[in-house]
Amino acid sequence: MRHDVVWERTGPMGLEHLALHVGEDDIRADGLLVLDLGGDVVRVRYAIDLGRDWRTRAARLALDRGGPVVRRTLARRGEAWSVDGAARPDLAGAFDIDIAGTPFTNTMPLRRLALATGVPEAIRVAYVGLPGLEVGLAEQEYTRLGDGAVRYRGLGTGFETVIAADAAGLVVDYPPIWRRR
Repeated sequence: MRHDVVWERTGPMGLEHLALHVGEDDIRADGLLVLDLGGDVVRVRYAIDLGRDWRTRAARLALDRGGPVVRRTLARRGEAWSVDGAARPDLAGAFDIDIAGTPFTNTMPLRRLALATGVPEAIRVAYVGLPGLEVGLAEQEYTRLGDGAVRYRGLGTGFETVIAADAAGLVVDYPPIWRRR
């Protein structure tokens, strides 16, 4: 089954198209972001391979900002991560990738976690920053509020918002940054 989703940024210019392929044995997300990062317009292409459990297996990213294209490859086997072929033990315990600038990567923990209403759950993610595609560990927290609403907190940043998701776990609204078209 394929889902096509488009999000638009509510602040600076930005648009994302996601083609989500859900198969019997695996899931693949192919996305394209076009973002204004303070006057610097960038294009980010990503492909994320997931297991049926919505845990990241691998991701490939390419960022184009008018010069040489920056590429990054992440892979996870069990608890072990590698970035561009180099072992990254600092990412141990992360099952998800979170790409800055896209609301889609919140879908993976929303689908993977069995969130009980009102009970916060903290997770670790392999966080990919923009504009350089730097990869580091980030801690996040999700709390189901009911009726498709989930509170998101970046535990290292203090950022907090209430995400609205549809029945498939795909983000509908990510205030004050994104909304689905």
